Amino acid sequence: MKAKALFSSTLVLLSFCGTIAIAGTAPRSGVQGSVHDMTLYAAPIGASDPEILQGRVCAYCHTPHHAITTGNDYLPLWSHTLPNKTYTPYNTATIDATIDPQTMMEGPSLLCMSCHDGAIAVDTHYAFTGGKYLTQSDTDFATPVIGKDGILSNDHPIGFVYDGINNADGVATGPVTGDPPLEAHVKGKDEWVRISDATFTGSTMKIADRLYASQTRGGRLIMTCATCHDVHNKKNQDEANATNYLLLGSNRNSALCLSCHIK
Repeated sequence: MKAKALFSSTLVLLSFCGTIAIAGTAPRSGVQGSVHDMTLYAAPIGASDPEILQGRVCAYCHTPHHAITTGNDYLPLWSHTLPNKTYTPYNTATIDATIDPQTMMEGPSLLCMSCHDGAIAVDTHYAFTGGKYLTQSDTDFATPVIGKDGILSNDHPIGFVYDGINNADGVATGPVTGDPPLEAHVKGKDEWVRISDATFTGSTMKIADRLYASQTRGGRLIMTCATCHDVHNKKNQDEANATNYLLLGSNRNSALCLSCHIK
């Protein structure tokens, strides 16, 4: 996602539900009727909400006028309240990445947190304050709350420079295809992550096409939520008979993971 391009790959309100609502969402069928169709959940505005009455699924995130212009460097006609907090980044002894909590939400990832933080109602839009939160125990919202359930710090590393070549703090130095030679290992670099010219498994899309050109790190490409997830349910590769996590690679045999990780 270079230089704020690829409008369709942002608006990253990613979802990890294992519910009927998601399982019934056909991959690549669009937002309407998908887990990101907020007209299915909106409350308490209910039937009086013009977005519900007219099926305006886009309106919960976007507005043609009076869009939010502060709080993030990537705001595509954004109409949904943004969180104002710092999150705990992913941390493990096995990762070479440097993740700064002050910049990890740069780009589309903060847009994701406007719902998945759990503190802001998913049906909040324009001047309306919604009433449906991911923290509720409704059967259609059995969703881990990323900002509160330890998901970012435990298993969702984002906000780091991806390519390690010519970037001291980048992690990926592995070949586009094939395996790196063991003798080429450089301490502090992970040859077992493919550089961004590699493509997603089963796709012609490059990893680089889903990275974000950092505005605070000299345009270097960084990992965001949109690197793995397709919020608009158009490019994702989830299988028709599997839970639709809006992933850009199939989850079967960990195909998405193996797009980058050499194992």
